[in-house]
Amino acid sequence: MVAKIPRPEEDCIDVLNLVLGERVKFRKFYGRIAPDLSARYVLYDDQKGCPSGMPPLVLRDYVDSDAEATARKKSLIGLYDPEEDKYPYNELEKLRKKNKLLACPVCGEPGRPRTLDHCLPKTTYPEFAINLLNLVPACDWCQGEKLADYKNAAGSRSFIHPYFDDVNRPLYTIILEQPYLTPVISLEVRKDLPLELQVLVASHLEGIDFWERFKEYFESSYQSIIRIASLARTGGQVTVTKAIQSAYLLAADKGINCWDAVLYRSILDDDDVLDFLENGKLSDFP
Repeated sequence: MVAKIPRPEEDCIDVLNLVLGERVKFRKFYGRIAPDLSARYVLYDDQKGCPSGMPPLVLRDYVDSDAEATARKKSLIGLYDPEEDKYPYNELEKLRKKNKLLACPVCGEPGRPRTLDHCLPKTTYPEFAINLLNLVPACDWCQGEKLADYKNAAGSRSFIHPYFDDVNRPLYTIILEQPYLTPVISLEVRKDLPLELQVLVASHLEGIDFWERFKEYFESSYQSIIRIASLARTGGQVTVTKAIQSAYLLAADKGINCWDAVLYRSILDDDDVLDFLENGKLSDFP
């Protein structure tokens, strides 16, 4: 699933100042709001992107009419869609297409994410539309599931933040029940996590519709594990456990909570499943 990833290399406030320096239209508005935008970027970093105690800026305080406030909100959101020769086009493209990730840091699905998710949605927080710390590489599905959702009833984040949260550790386990050739599966958030993180992981999983997606993935992936077991038993060079351990180490290089790593680890933690793979009848394979 989710992974902690390095913060953007560029300084967020430096990028903001470069963007504002290019503004020709609405110069009066941007001149008024610039100091508070910088202060908000610092606050965002200090609060690790948590909206609690950080309500959106009231844009009416920086303009002369309600109509102008509405129009300037569109202007701020529009900064996220710059022309190729304007800031922050290159910075956004680097996060979006050159992130070097091998799995989505929001859900763990294999494959390089090609979109950016606003952790605090730009429709609610237009002041963070181009805050690089508010922009996380994500797969299309995660972005589509999250949409403008971002906080729980208490006003805190309802999603893990890949730049801030300490999540490079096993977060959840897949439980397999008999028949082990075609097992019934369920998900369990790990009990060895701090309670606050357990709650956040559960909220995050629900918010990205993780389980429905993973169940479909499991069906094909588990068949690959049966094949690994069958080949190991036929070849006799390594045990099934050693073969799965090797597969786990390769998968974990993509992220400790990428989907394959979670599946291999869950099997390695279950003696009954391992015993079946080592000694049971793998009827679909020689």
